Amino acid sequence: MSKWFDVSKSGLKKIQSEKNKFFIVQELISNAFDEKVSSVDIELSPLKNSRHWELMVSDDSPDGFKDLTHAYTLFAESYKKGNVKQRGRFNLGEKLALAMFRSAKIKSTKGTVLFNEDGTRTSSVKKTTSGTQFIGEIKLTESEMSDIVKRCNDIIVPKGVELNVMGNSKFYEIPKFTFETSLPTIIADEEGNLKNSTQKTMVEIYPKSKDKGCIFELGIPIVDCDIDYDINVMQKVPLNKDRDNVLPSYRKKLCVEVLNRCYQDLSEDQVKDSWVKEALESDDVSSNATQDVLTKTHGEDAVVFDPTDPEANKKAFADEKNVIYSNNYNKNVWLNIRKVRENSGLFKPSGSIGKYATPKSSGGAEELPYEKWTDGMKKVCTYAKRLHTKLFNRPLEFIIHNGRGASACYVKGTSACQIQFFYKVLGKDWFDLENNKKRITRLIIHEFGHFYSGDHLSENYYDGLCDIGAEMYLGFPNQE
Repeated sequence: MSKWFDVSKSGLKKIQSEKNKFFIVQELISNAFDEKVSSVDIELSPLKNSRHWELMVSDDSPDGFKDLTHAYTLFAESYKKGNVKQRGRFNLGEKLALAMFRSAKIKSTKGTVLFNEDGTRTSSVKKTTSGTQFIGEIKLTESEMSDIVKRCNDIIVPKGVELNVMGNSKFYEIPKFTFETSLPTIIADEEGNLKNSTQKTMVEIYPKSKDKGCIFELGIPIVDCDIDYDINVMQKVPLNKDRDNVLPSYRKKLCVEVLNRCYQDLSEDQVKDSWVKEALESDDVSSNATQDVLTKTHGEDAVVFDPTDPEANKKAFADEKNVIYSNNYNKNVWLNIRKVRENSGLFKPSGSIGKYATPKSSGGAEELPYEKWTDGMKKVCTYAKRLHTKLFNRPLEFIIHNGRGASACYVKGTSACQIQFFYKVLGKDWFDLENNKKRITRLIIHEFGHFYSGDHLSENYYDGLCDIGAEMYLGFPNQE
């Protein structure tokens, strides 16, 4: 009776041929690491008068290959799929690898399976006392062979295991950072069906070994990424069936987890990378990480652009402070910036910082009645009104009140203008033209400059002060 499916080895090989040949060794090493091994050996030897190479991968697992039929049965029930700490789940990977060989042999503690060049398969009772040995003949170029060896050296070897690649031994390396977190993974339900889950796992962080970082599944490199580290996830990583990529949501989750644990290690250049900006958008990014990134990017004394106080923004900029503008970040990042502000008091709007804020009279200020004015106040009033008339040919209303928040305030009107003095701030003794004329004149000129502009840092205000000074120097009568 015919079975539902037949598999074309040559067709499967053609589909796989566009992939990097490292995936072949990757599958074989993954199978070895999933067993109780203490050593795994990899050898590549050129065959005489041929463009083929002999690849041998062997291990010392006491039990060897648990079920040799799994070597050639697609999607057989894998004992690994329910264990998040093992790499296998589909019972497919070694078949994809086998399709690339001209011939192959798997010898283990249960016997030997021969995959012959003519497409047939035979078995033998020859067995190993322990471990499994894979030998296959595969067509490779010199550069493909060199690339396989190079990539084998990128593998993160498990604790207690020696990986021997072409005579060079590689052992477990201590990571730069290690932390526990919860990440998506794949588990099997009671009926053996695979399903998505989230499980606690350890994550090991290493300095990136290449120009880009890489995501590893239990030591096996899966896919390069733009995160600035090699990230070894110590459980099954949700992958496509080719086992060469992760979902964007999984990558973004890693961005957040790595930033939260490694932010202090990042340089001022690294915090500008796109993966850091993506992590800053997450609700799960820590305030400490956000604060550190913003500090390295803008400076600890940076201020946030205040649309309600344009002059405060200019003052902060003139004070050589970095101003963070609304279009620097999206709304999600701004929510996290506000959390930092609440916790640390950093990154305030410029208009909320006293030395930059535009002075405003306090509401509800009480005017000092004229009958309570001192003689000094009356003389300053007369002096200010006379100067104003000479300069602008407009009348000036003079008010003294007990408001706070500034020393004085000027309001330009269409027919008349107004100047307010805050006597609670200045003190009544300040109103003394005989002994304090320079400071009085200085404040009056400062306020009269607002006849030209309300913005202290505008060109019109600057030019107006110059005009006032020139007018007074060129012949203003020195009178009180």
